[in-house]
Amino acid sequence: MARNLFRVKSPIGYHVTLARDRWREIVRFKHPALAGRERELKNCLEHPKLIRQSSKDATVHLYYSPQGQIHLCVVVAPELEAEYFVVTAYFTKNIKKGIELWTS
Repeated sequence: MARNLFRVKSPIGYHVTLARDRWREIVRFKHPALAGRERELKNCLEHPKLIRQSSKDATVHLYYSPQGQIHLCVVVAPELEAEYFVVTAYFTKNIKKGIELWTS
């Protein structure tokens, strides 16, 4: 069983988990700028500024949280009915197109 760094409830009703192995993969190989930013990632999932549905896959949701001049984007996908997991996360200047699911 995968060990999780955290499991939080999204403002739109489902739970999101971040597995320890997934986080290692993200910060080691994909987005090393996120190393040590677990708290910001968790906060982005619990208190996002915006949640959008991916324009490429309706089941994938993108959470955005402002971080100065850029945004932290956390991408989640369904694992089970009310359970999602973090696919990846990264810093970006642009918010992707897609249906707005939630805004604060």
